[in-house]
Amino acid sequence: MSRSPAKKVKRSPAKKAPTVDQFLRKYPVNIRQLATSLRTLIRRTMPEISEAVYPGWKLIGYRIHTEKRSHYFCFIAPFDDFIHLGFENGTMLTDNHKILAGNGKQVRHVVIRSSADIKRVHLSPLIAEAAMIALMRELIQHH
Repeated sequence: MSRSPAKKVKRSPAKKAPTVDQFLRKYPVNIRQLATSLRTLIRRTMPEISEAVYPGWKLIGYRIHTEKRSHYFCFIAPFDDFIHLGFENGTMLTDNHKILAGNGKQVRHVVIRSSADIKRVHLSPLIAEAAMIALMRELIQHH
């Protein structure tokens, strides 16, 4: 029985993700300003991370890097009148100020409606802990 050659599937070139500014352009000015403040806070808290737009998820995601891999740990998900500052392993976070929302098995978020909700003293520890949990999960899974 002879096999016919496999058909070549035409693939469209990978669509380049928009820049953060391009992604945020479609949101109201106040949401863009809140997102910019959160981006600054995340980068000041964890300077050695990468930021990328995930258009399918409609969010800006953050990864912390090891020698071989990167680990997704938090995100900014804008909506028309608020933002979710989300944490991939949010159920594992220490929520001393009881500001985390969500009821899924893993992800939690903080709802940001105004600049008054961006309290560095509350958010920076969550951001740093989320990054450390992402790294620890990697160590546990590979040892």
